[in-house]
Amino acid sequence: MEHSDYSETLAVGCVCAEHMEDDYVRPREREKDLRRMSGRRKSWADRKWRISQNGNSYINTGGFNIVIYNRDNGFVVSVARRESGKRQTGKQIYPTLPDAKASALKALLWAKSHL
Repeated sequence: MEHSDYSETLAVGCVCAEHMEDDYVRPREREKDLRRMSGRRKSWADRKWRISQNGNSYINTGGFNIVIYNRDNGFVVSVARRESGKRQTGKQIYPTLPDAKASALKALLWAKSHL
């Protein structure tokens, strides 16, 4: 938590945050969201990726197609909404395939609200 009267960020649990904010709903919702995202990151690492005819790693999930393209100097992530075909390829170049796969979850979350 941050407050203009304090120079440092305070790390507190949801019960203390409830008291400090005088809000007994939002801190628990934030904690629930953080725990859900943490679980999703863990399960994302265990996903089975397939290999396309072009030799690219890909996965289809939640109405999206995520493809990782090999570039000379690394890997890029591309996300497409399968229903509309709208596609966005990221500008970030990842040095390894596992790095690109890990960032694909972030790309998927971005695409859900933008594509």
